[in-house]
Amino acid sequence: MLTFDNMLKVQDISTGYGKKQVLFDVSFEVKQGEIVLLAGSNGSGKSTLLKAIYGQLPQWNNGQIFFNEENITGKTTVKLLKKGLLYIPQKNNLFEDLTVKENLEMAGLTLDRKFLLQRIENTLLVYTSLLPHLNRTPMKLSGGERQLLTLAMATMHQPKMILVDEPFIALSPHNIILVSETLKLLSEKFGITFLIVEQRIKECLTISNRVISLKLGKVFSSSEVNSTFNLHELNSVFI
Repeated sequence: MLTFDNMLKVQDISTGYGKKQVLFDVSFEVKQGEIVLLAGSNGSGKSTLLKAIYGQLPQWNNGQIFFNEENITGKTTVKLLKKGLLYIPQKNNLFEDLTVKENLEMAGLTLDRKFLLQRIENTLLVYTSLLPHLNRTPMKLSGGERQLLTLAMATMHQPKMILVDEPFIALSPHNIILVSETLKLLSEKFGITFLIVEQRIKECLTISNRVISLKLGKVFSSSEVNSTFNLHELNSVFI
């Protein structure tokens, strides 16, 4: 169930790579329990924004980021994880030489062994489709199963919010539905808030509450997804 509390507040974020500026005074908020789609054309700054939120890029011009009303600007990844904020990039999410079970164990490496085993057991109650593949390596999984393993490893940390970069990339229609249903379940049953970058706009809209559009490194629009939402209007951000 949605609440009206802001979980994430991004305020005047500007950043880039070297001397190349990509984001220009980006500001928006994400409420607790929302699934928010971050849309825009290639080069609009979507992935850059996720990296900036998660402290992987420096803030220019005194931009600030607040998580549960606490200023987290410049906090390390370890500290952000402890606060319940987690980031899933597009690539290099899995340990390819380890089995599914070993990947889950690596995800909970900082936990006491007793709690780790219980956490894995609880996680697999949600990701039941991974059960037959516990002794397989990620290379032997389908694209959808790989994405579910990535999400399972993330939820091992019991996060409050997850930033996800293109969860549907290279997935078949069947696997997109599988991952979509999992994201929706994590939101509705476990109250996890999501900010998702995704090019498959139509598919992501089926689970999203709101769309924030970026264009040329700036916020172009913010719209609630409801019965009056017009997908054709959103296409203007890709021009």
